[in-house]
Parts: sequence; C-alpha cells; structure tokens
Amino acid sequence: MKINEMLNLNNIDEHERSVMEEKKIEFKKKFSKLSSDSRKDAKDAICLYCKKKTTNFCNSHSLPASFLKNIALNGKCYINNEIVDLPLMDSEKGVNNSGTFHLICKECDNKIFKEYETIENYETIPTDKMIAQIALKNYLKSISKRRLEMALYRNTAKGMLPPNADPKMLEGFVEHLNKINQLELNEYYRGFDRAKKIIQKDWRNEYYLFYHEKLEYRVPIAFQYQVALIVDLEGNVINKVYNNDPNYKLQLINICVFPLKNSSIIMLFIDKDDKRYRSFYKQFKKLSREDKLAAINFIIFRYSEEVFISKTVQNDTLNDPNLKDISGITGAQLSNVSSPDENLLIENSKFDRMYDIPNFLTMQMSE
Repeated sequence: MKINEMLNLNNIDEHERSVMEEKKIEFKKKFSKLSSDSRKDAKDAICLYCKKKTTNFCNSHSLPASFLKNIALNGKCYINNEIVDLPLMDSEKGVNNSGTFHLICKECDNKIFKEYETIENYETIPTDKMIAQIALKNYLKSISKRRLEMALYRNTAKGMLPPNADPKMLEGFVEHLNKINQLELNEYYRGFDRAKKIIQKDWRNEYYLFYHEKLEYRVPIAFQYQVALIVDLEGNVINKVYNNDPNYKLQLINICVFPLKNSSIIMLFIDKDDKRYRSFYKQFKKLSREDKLAAINFIIFRYSEEVFISKTVQNDTLNDPNLKDISGITGAQLSNVSSPDENLLIENSKFDRMYDIPNFLTMQMSE
C-alpha cells in the first residue's frame, strides 16, 4: 500500500473493519477512560482569558450553537466520521456537545464573544471586533485541541506498551511528536494573545476579510475554524508544514460558514501580517462565485475534521468516493512523524480536485 493510502482513514480493509466492529464496545470503554484522563491532564486551573483561578469552566462552543441549531435534526448533526466511517468513532453529535472546549470561565465566555454570536449583526458586513472575536475563538479551539492531543499521545503510548516492556520504548517517538506539537501550540498562544489585545484595545484593520458573501439560501453544513493552506490555487507552496525551524511561522486562514434561518454567511480572513497568502487571495478574487464556493468547500473537507453536516443530506452524497478519499486524509500527512514526503503532501492538497467532490455550498444542496 502506498503511503498516501496508508495515511487515509478511509482505506481500511474488510478484515480491519470487522475486527473494529467486534471490539467496538471494548474500545469505546477504553477510549472513554483514555479521553477522560487526557482531558484532566490537559486542563488548567486558570481561565486563559482573564487569568483568574476557576473551577467553573464554560462549555464553550467553537461554533455558536445558534448556527448549529439551524441545520440540526432532532438536536443532532453529522460530523466528519459519517463520511470517513471509522467503526470505532461516533458519526453524529448533539448541538450541546459539538465542538466544545473548556479553557475560559463562564463570565468571560458570556462577554467576549457577544458581538459575533449575535445573529442580527450579520445583516451587514461584520465589524473588526466581530472578526477579532472569531479569530480569538479559533485560537482557543486550536489550543484546546492541541493540548488534548499531546496528552492523548502520552497516555496512549503508556497503554500501548506490551507486558514487561521497557517503559521508555515509545518515549522517543512521543517526545518527537509533541516537540512539533509544542511549536504549533506556541504559535496558537501568540495568535490568541494578539487577538485578545486587538479586542481589548479596539484596534482596526488587523485582519483582512478578503471574502464575505451572503447566500440567499441555507447551506447544510456549519464550519468555523482556521487551517494552514499548503498551496495556493496554482499549486505554489504557502506553508511548509515540515519545517521544524522554531522561527518558521505557519500562517493560518480563518473560514466561516454560518447557516442562518433562510440564508448563509461565508467568510474568509487572515491576519494582516500573513503575507504568504497574497497570491492565494489575488487568485481567489478572480474566480467566479461558483468556483469560489467550490474552493472553500474543498478546503473545509481537505484540511479539517471540524465540519458539521445536516442529517438531511442524502447518503449517496456522503458516500461519494472522492469525498471519502479527500475527507479521510489524516493529520499524519500534516506532521513529520516519520518519512515525510513534501511532494506527496503538495499533490494531495492541490485544488485540481475541488470539482470532484459534492459542493455543500451550492443552492442545489440547500435545505
């Protein structure tokens, strides 16, 4: 099997799938304990925003629940695994526990995201403050996700050791992996501090909103996150994700797909200092509206697992082989854990395939 097939979650043979099905209950019990232990290890004692000690962390949503409710069916949405279909993982989540993290206190959560979470504010183009609040939320989600992953790697390594094995057997691997993760985590903290300062000082024009569109129909997906694009629309490299130089900064693009009651808001923005995206947004602006939506749709399913999908979407759409292939490409391709192949990564990230997958942002897919 080629490495790009090995690193795709969708490429599981029937034997592996049947073994997973057999051990599903056992695995879920073990994974539940592993996740619980790792969440405790990743937890802090202070609110990341106000820096006060607290035991009352808010169940913060990475994407406002008010937007998720617009596409939920009986209070639930599909998540990425409905496409990838790993037998051991959940394929749907309830609105109340979708994309949540626990890093800030309830007082801060109620205060610092108020403008961007108010649906009425999307009647016009979002303000600088709203954009900064979205960036802040995205950094919080990235920090939470990376801290949990690092704890999971450490705890999984302990559990993977066979009886009588040297406890240090996997230490080197986990240390190498988490060294890379720590570099990214440091960048997330810096981005968070910058967004916080922009909000507190009410600075203007610190983020560049290069795409804002109100669609007069409701799309069947919801999304809010930041990703590091590998290439631009012509295949030129934007981020060298295999660069371990502590001074090399991954540059992120923020993407929002907010389904409202009868319409949808789509936004893309970057930090004004992230100059490596210049070629991308210049190319992007020349595209037709249809092609812009196809490019955004491709980025969401190629780069992230944080998408929420309406349960009204047809099975033949979710089972589309190209969508499964693109959605199944794992984070292992985005980190140099072993034998990194930058050319393969670039090839897997090119926008040539953006027309090969169902476009959830078109009117034909609207609810």
